[in-house]
Amino acid sequence: MATHFPLVLLSLSFWLLLHFGSILLTPAIYPAYKRLPGRTRTQWHVHFVALAHAVIIVPLAAAQWYEVREGGGLKGSSHPLAQNRTYGYTKEAGNVYAVTLGYFIWDLVVSALFDGPAFIAHGAVAMMAFTFVYHPIFMYDGFGFLLWELSTPFLNIHWFMDKCGLTGSSYQLINAFFLLSSYIVARLTFGVYNSYSWFQHVNFPQHPHVPAIPLGLKVFYSVGNVVLNTLNFVWFRAMIAAVLKRFDGSSAKKGEKQDEASRIDRKAEKEAGIGSEARDEVRRRVVGEK
Repeated sequence: MATHFPLVLLSLSFWLLLHFGSILLTPAIYPAYKRLPGRTRTQWHVHFVALAHAVIIVPLAAAQWYEVREGGGLKGSSHPLAQNRTYGYTKEAGNVYAVTLGYFIWDLVVSALFDGPAFIAHGAVAMMAFTFVYHPIFMYDGFGFLLWELSTPFLNIHWFMDKCGLTGSSYQLINAFFLLSSYIVARLTFGVYNSYSWFQHVNFPQHPHVPAIPLGLKVFYSVGNVVLNTLNFVWFRAMIAAVLKRFDGSSAKKGEKQDEASRIDRKAEKEAGIGSEARDEVRRRVVGEK
């Protein structure tokens, strides 16, 4: 961990810089921003940083994951993470986790300042998960979970479109296609496969782990694995309902759809207790419940 601590601090500084940069530059780039409610303006910058994190971390994680797989996979590769799936370590892998750890430290701070207990808990758990990997443990499989973030940019773009008067537009429809498609691929297909493979490896190994996985870490990651995969299906159902509402032909006017989207966001803020992706699904709550 000490080797990567400077990069963690650099990463944290970068996300903070993006956050404050958004606060300073958004009013000049998008004048209508000034007319948004105070709470929405705060969320604007949070969504921007979350989008940036996903755009950066997915290629980094994918490159490391592919590097292991291209050498013959977990059974045929000479890569350190393949030779020891449980305790394997490389400096490059540690650097990727340092980038995302800095983000989740920022996330925790923002949650403590602007959100409720559920978001604070989620930020804390995510920060712990990406700190414990420096045991080192589960560095290979952690990349699979980071790849879940593939759908996050489209989720945040969806939110921005609502706030920019593009609710129900053809642009939002195209984005919705990529949002749902990437969600199915990254979370409900690859995500489930990767999670099942990891769960089997950790809890029902073909050969005993040497040394044995600490019980606390095994329980922490196993419970988190099951809970997040379950929530992925719950969120997907809610996301479909939200998308359909925005393109419901029964809405007479575009303005009505925008008002409905804003009402949904306000309700989601009040209900912010059921927790997030990567915190994003929960915080963004593009779900369209009435």
